[in-house]
Amino acid sequence: RGVVSLDPVDQGMGLIYMAGDIVRFHHYNMYHERQRKQLCLVHALNAIMQQEEFTEESLNEICYSLDERRWFNPHKSWLNLGNYDVNVLMAALSIKDLQMMWFDSRQDPSRIRLEFVKAFIVNVPSRVYIPFMTNRHWFSILQRDDGAFVNLDSKLEEPELIRDVVAYIREKFAKTEDKVQVMIVSSMDSSELLKAE
Repeated sequence: RGVVSLDPVDQGMGLIYMAGDIVRFHHYNMYHERQRKQLCLVHALNAIMQQEEFTEESLNEICYSLDERRWFNPHKSWLNLGNYDVNVLMAALSIKDLQMMWFDSRQDPSRIRLEFVKAFIVNVPSRVYIPFMTNRHWFSILQRDDGAFVNLDSKLEEPELIRDVVAYIREKFAKTEDKVQVMIVSSMDSSELLKAE
């Protein structure tokens, strides 16, 4: 799949070119994949890379490298729909020389040194229609070169600019019933990512 130059659509934020399940903003020049099956981690990783670096097949291979069982592998959906766990995320990022730090929701996000953040990966509850199953959804918030943060959630029709990412994370943590998890993605060591208390 790739982005092709089709008839542009003016959305007031620059021209948008649409092809299949990928949207690229001409003005922002953002790569954005739309949700398929339970492949949100694939989409979240590719959003960080800003191109198709990972596929369902490549993440499945990471699962098998972590646990050789092909059936009922603990790192992905037994229905073979995706739904990958955090171990797969960490392994995939390490392939690209990126580190992940779990941010403690008891701390205030203002402690995060945003200048060292490449992206945030957020994990939230997701509605599932299969009885006795729970599901969670991954999405990425990428920092652009100009310092702005853009929500590239694959469930969004188009990327969303986040004007205050600290306030956004604070608001997510305020919904304690959701048990939202936020991971910081960076090329820096985790010891460099937080300001001293």
